[in-house]
Amino acid sequence: MDKVKIGLIGCGGIANYHVNHLLEMDDVDIVAVADPIEERRVAMSQKVGGARIYPTHKELYDVEDALDAVYVCIPPDQHTDTETRAIEKGFNIFVEKPMALSMEKANEVKDAIDKAGIVSAVGFQDRYLDIIEKAKTYLEGRSVGIVYGSWIGGIPGVPWWKDKKQSGGQIVEQNIHLFDMLRYLFGEADMVYSCAGRGIVKDIPGYNVEDYSSTTMMLKNGVIATLFTGCYLDDDAPGKGNGLRIMCSDSRVEYDLRHAVRFIKRYHMEEYITAQDQGMREDRIFIDAVRAKDPNMVRSSYADAVKSLQLTLAANQSIDSGLPVKL
Repeated sequence: MDKVKIGLIGCGGIANYHVNHLLEMDDVDIVAVADPIEERRVAMSQKVGGARIYPTHKELYDVEDALDAVYVCIPPDQHTDTETRAIEKGFNIFVEKPMALSMEKANEVKDAIDKAGIVSAVGFQDRYLDIIEKAKTYLEGRSVGIVYGSWIGGIPGVPWWKDKKQSGGQIVEQNIHLFDMLRYLFGEADMVYSCAGRGIVKDIPGYNVEDYSSTTMMLKNGVIATLFTGCYLDDDAPGKGNGLRIMCSDSRVEYDLRHAVRFIKRYHMEEYITAQDQGMREDRIFIDAVRAKDPNMVRSSYADAVKSLQLTLAANQSIDSGLPVKL
């Protein structure tokens, strides 16, 4: 193929994040965009040089037959047939996380992708960080017992985020990145137990997500991991204190979210700070995978990402029931 022809479903903030990367690539052409808000879809079309405009994904799919891939960048509760219609048309697919709010929907899409044999990717961009590559290499062969981490900050500005029925809550919509990182570094979980609290965040109309939570997981390799989540801070400082702390038998690994990784021994420390745009690398590799028709180039396929979604949905289930959830 000459240029990879892209269709864009959703023209909000996360779509612009990916489009900014795609516009830097000479071998990509964004030819069609869809969004229910006219102002956003018109602005996006102008931004990418005059893409064809549609109010819904259904209308885009009814007309467009020659796309090489679609980017699905929509709120979590809006995943209806958005993916399956694209898959039926043979389009490769990039889906922003979380890809669904139920395992039934996620598995439906996963099965369709498996059957079609297309390239799929989900937006777990931190897997592409150079400092995560260093951490993953460092941890190979080391004994790890305890891992703990946090994503504690404020409330994102999009209106649907504060409604758990639309977003899934902070664990599913945001801290899923750290749940995914646990899986990427240590493998699958066997059991999940989560508890949560409310009462700090007040006077925000429509707010019904948990203010904070703690989720403990027993991983199949024996590691015990605990992740803390919170959205009650008045002044969010990204990367300051958030991330993972990994306790090895001979050292400690400190991962500062999207900023740095440190390997610490009693009398020695190595620190690596990233200046990388991991999202650009993620998008570049997805486009390369589409061109090569090679799903294995992607670090977070839809099938793999389903397992991270399962972890976060299990955490929500545990909060609701007050009981551990066996996976």
